[in-house]
Amino acid sequence: MDKIFTLLGPSVFDSFSLIMTFLETQLCIALFARHLERRRHFFLRIGLMWVLGIVMSYGLGVIYFNYPAIWIRVLCYLAVTAYCLVFTYGCFQDNLEGVLLVVCAGTATYQVVNKLYPLIQNLLGINDKLTISLIHPDYTTLQEWEWVLFYVFRIAAFLLLAYFFSPRGKVVRNKRTERNVALLSVFMVITVNVLICLGRVYESESMAVSMLIKAFSIDINAMILFLCGFVFHQNERDHQMEVLQQLWKQDQAQFQSVKASMDAINMKCHDLKHIFRRIEGKLNQEELDQLQEAITFYDANIKTGNEVLDVVLCEKSLLCQKNGIQFTCMGSGAPFSFLTPVQTYTIFGNLIDNAVEAVQKLPDQEKKVITLTLQSTGGDLEIETSNYFDGVLHTDRDALDTTKPDQARHGFGIKSIQYIAAQYGGTVETAVQEDMFFLSIHFPAQKPA
Repeated sequence: MDKIFTLLGPSVFDSFSLIMTFLETQLCIALFARHLERRRHFFLRIGLMWVLGIVMSYGLGVIYFNYPAIWIRVLCYLAVTAYCLVFTYGCFQDNLEGVLLVVCAGTATYQVVNKLYPLIQNLLGINDKLTISLIHPDYTTLQEWEWVLFYVFRIAAFLLLAYFFSPRGKVVRNKRTERNVALLSVFMVITVNVLICLGRVYESESMAVSMLIKAFSIDINAMILFLCGFVFHQNERDHQMEVLQQLWKQDQAQFQSVKASMDAINMKCHDLKHIFRRIEGKLNQEELDQLQEAITFYDANIKTGNEVLDVVLCEKSLLCQKNGIQFTCMGSGAPFSFLTPVQTYTIFGNLIDNAVEAVQKLPDQEKKVITLTLQSTGGDLEIETSNYFDGVLHTDRDALDTTKPDQARHGFGIKSIQYIAAQYGGTVETAVQEDMFFLSIHFPAQKPA
């Protein structure tokens, strides 16, 4: 140790403190950034940035040793934080908001763990300035395994916090996220780099004061960590709503197109029936059967008492006929007229599309059956679809997931249904009985508009 002290100079302890702060902070940030896309030559970038960060931290330690003013210390830690931001942006491909969020979350994680371990020492009556042990009061009796315990505790705590608070996707840029991230970043810089540096000046006054300052630091950084998680969650919800809005616009355009097509088909079927009656005696039985089958195929009118629903069900009925699927609808659609045309198309279209996808995979033709039931009980309304399936459910965070290749579009089918149902105080439930799958939507009694 004396040789190292002589080689690196008297500033080695200040430099070592800043180097460890940089290394551990960047490790925490990397845990939060693991979902981000890596830039080209990722590992080369990482190596160079590590070396530059260590050299910079050592130089900052030398400066602070020679000019031990509190404002110099604040500037040194601000420089480390700024470099961590540059480090992360230089190694990961993401927008500035996403990088700032993982830097804030990683920095807060480091600070929580960095203060938690010495606070535990203080609670056990041990001065953290003298040793890293949880048992022995000074370095003279320190055992090697206690170093292992010290680092295992820190790394395990880093991993645990990152597991619970790290985002599961990229941050999508929008005005609310930009504002929240900017405010959170400023708050983090002020509290972590300024208040905590100032707090260290008074930690040596007494054990009680030191414990209070550590507890305050943990509380502040835990709050920053929770705020980061809140911004991640809010951004995800905002993005989902943007996607849902786009899909609903597409559904509206598609509904208008389907309605126009169904109107044209109905007119043609009406004309064909008149023509069929005029030429019925001039065709043989085989030709009559073929023509009758063609008319029946396109004349798939379903009358539920709800014109919008009839259009949707007619379209899906044709889809089922085309794929050899038996589709049955039971009940009246009139009570569901409180739904807007787009909501009706979205709910029933997604319900039947999901059921069609499930039964198409089945090799047994007799199980290619879909039933749609519309019920009204005491003012409460229920929509239920039932169909056979292959016995394997795909889930994502306790919700049904899609197996369709068009994930961007169809992954939001169930979410759309859940959102629309919630607007009317409704709920969406699923159930499985052997190889039968049931999806039901329950609406409480609706007040008249």
